[in-house]
Amino acid sequence: MSDAASPYLATADFEWTERAFRLLESQQLTVSLHSAGDVPAYVVSGPCPRCGHPFTDRQVLVALAGLSGPDRQGHGGAAPAAVVLDVTCGCGSAHDDAPEGTTGCGASFRIELVAE
Repeated sequence: MSDAASPYLATADFEWTERAFRLLESQQLTVSLHSAGDVPAYVVSGPCPRCGHPFTDRQVLVALAGLSGPDRQGHGGAAPAAVVLDVTCGCGSAHDDAPEGTTGCGASFRIELVAE
Protein backbone atom coordinates (compact mmCIF):
# COMPACT_ATOMS: atom_id res chain seq x y z
CA MET A 1 0.00 0.00 0.00
CA SER A 2 1.22 3.50 -0.71
CA ASP A 3 2.08 6.02 1.95
CA ALA A 4 -1.11 7.13 3.73
CA ALA A 5 0.13 10.75 3.53
CA SER A 6 0.30 10.70 -0.28
CA PRO A 7 -0.09 14.16 -1.80
CA TYR A 8 -3.05 14.70 -4.12
CA LEU A 9 -2.42 13.48 -7.66
CA ALA A 10 -5.12 13.15 -10.31
CA THR A 11 -4.06 9.81 -11.77
CA ALA A 12 -5.70 6.90 -13.51
CA ASP A 13 -2.52 4.85 -13.80
CA PHE A 14 -3.27 1.15 -14.34
CA GLU A 15 -1.26 0.45 -11.17
CA TRP A 16 -4.28 1.52 -9.07
CA THR A 17 -6.58 -0.88 -10.94
CA GLU A 18 -4.08 -3.70 -10.36
CA ARG A 19 -3.83 -2.85 -6.65
CA ALA A 20 -7.63 -2.64 -6.40
CA PHE A 21 -7.85 -6.12 -7.92
CA ARG A 22 -5.44 -7.47 -5.28
CA LEU A 23 -7.49 -5.75 -2.55
CA LEU A 24 -10.64 -7.38 -3.95
CA GLU A 25 -8.94 -10.79 -4.00
CA SER A 26 -7.95 -10.40 -0.34
CA GLN A 27 -11.49 -9.17 0.48
CA GLN A 28 -10.17 -5.90 1.91
CA LEU A 29 -12.01 -4.00 -0.84
CA THR A 30 -15.62 -5.08 -1.32
CA VAL A 31 -18.33 -4.52 -3.89
CA SER A 32 -21.95 -5.12 -2.99
CA LEU A 33 -25.05 -4.95 -5.16
CA HIS A 34 -28.08 -3.03 -3.92
CA SER A 35 -31.03 -2.91 -6.30
CA ALA A 36 -34.12 -0.74 -6.25
CA GLY A 37 -36.50 -2.52 -8.58
CA ASP A 38 -34.73 -2.98 -11.90
CA VAL A 39 -32.07 -0.36 -11.18
CA PRO A 40 -28.78 -1.87 -9.99
CA ALA A 41 -26.61 0.11 -7.60
CA TYR A 42 -23.16 -0.87 -6.37
CA VAL A 43 -21.29 0.10 -3.21
CA VAL A 44 -17.50 -0.15 -3.27
CA SER A 45 -15.81 0.16 0.11
CA GLY A 46 -12.46 -0.45 1.70
CA PRO A 47 -8.98 1.07 1.51
CA CYS A 48 -7.98 3.22 -1.45
CA PRO A 49 -5.38 1.37 -3.54
CA ARG A 50 -3.20 4.50 -3.61
CA CYS A 51 -3.43 6.25 -0.23
CA GLY A 52 -4.80 3.41 1.90
CA HIS A 53 -7.50 5.54 3.54
CA PRO A 54 -10.97 3.96 3.85
CA PHE A 55 -13.64 5.19 1.45
CA THR A 56 -17.11 4.29 0.22
CA ASP A 57 -18.25 4.88 -3.36
CA ARG A 58 -21.88 4.45 -4.44
CA GLN A 59 -22.85 4.08 -8.08
CA VAL A 60 -26.21 3.63 -9.76
CA LEU A 61 -25.98 2.08 -13.19
CA VAL A 62 -28.06 3.66 -15.89
CA ALA A 63 -28.39 1.98 -19.26
CA LEU A 64 -30.29 2.80 -22.39
CA ALA A 65 -31.92 -0.35 -23.75
CA GLY A 66 -32.07 -1.35 -27.39
CA LEU A 67 -29.17 0.77 -28.65
CA SER A 68 -27.05 -2.18 -29.74
CA GLY A 69 -29.66 -3.48 -32.16
CA PRO A 70 -31.67 -6.68 -32.08
CA ASP A 71 -30.16 -10.06 -31.26
CA ARG A 72 -30.60 -13.12 -33.49
CA GLN A 73 -34.09 -13.71 -32.13
CA GLY A 74 -35.14 -10.12 -32.89
CA HIS A 75 -35.07 -9.00 -29.25
CA GLY A 76 -33.31 -5.94 -27.89
CA GLY A 77 -29.56 -5.78 -27.38
CA ALA A 78 -27.78 -8.54 -25.51
CA ALA A 79 -27.19 -8.23 -21.78
CA PRO A 80 -23.71 -7.02 -20.85
CA ALA A 81 -21.19 -9.74 -19.98
CA ALA A 82 -19.57 -7.51 -17.36
CA VAL A 83 -20.26 -4.52 -15.15
CA VAL A 84 -17.57 -1.84 -15.16
CA LEU A 85 -17.27 0.55 -12.24
CA ASP A 86 -14.96 3.55 -12.53
CA VAL A 87 -14.05 4.63 -9.02
CA THR A 88 -12.18 7.71 -7.75
CA CYS A 89 -10.83 7.91 -4.21
CA GLY A 90 -13.17 9.89 -2.01
CA CYS A 91 -11.59 9.06 1.32
CA GLY A 92 -12.32 12.45 2.83
CA SER A 93 -8.80 12.76 4.21
CA ALA A 94 -6.80 15.91 3.67
CA HIS A 95 -4.13 15.39 1.01
CA ASP A 96 -1.46 18.01 0.35
CA ASP A 97 -1.84 19.87 -2.96
CA ALA A 98 -5.52 18.91 -3.32
CA PRO A 99 -7.72 21.50 -5.06
CA GLU A 100 -10.02 23.33 -2.66
CA GLY A 101 -13.18 21.34 -1.93
CA THR A 102 -11.69 18.09 -3.24
CA THR A 103 -11.83 14.90 -1.20
CA GLY A 104 -9.56 11.94 -1.72
CA CYS A 105 -6.06 11.47 -3.06
CA GLY A 106 -7.03 11.80 -6.75
CA ALA A 107 -6.49 8.18 -7.76
CA SER A 108 -9.02 6.64 -10.13
CA PHE A 109 -9.29 2.95 -10.89
CA ARG A 110 -11.57 0.47 -12.60
CA ILE A 111 -13.36 -2.57 -11.20
CA GLU A 112 -14.86 -5.04 -13.65
CA LEU A 113 -17.39 -7.57 -12.37
CA VAL A 114 -18.75 -10.56 -14.25
CA ALA A 115 -22.50 -10.09 -14.69
CA GLU A 116 -24.65 -12.80 -13.15
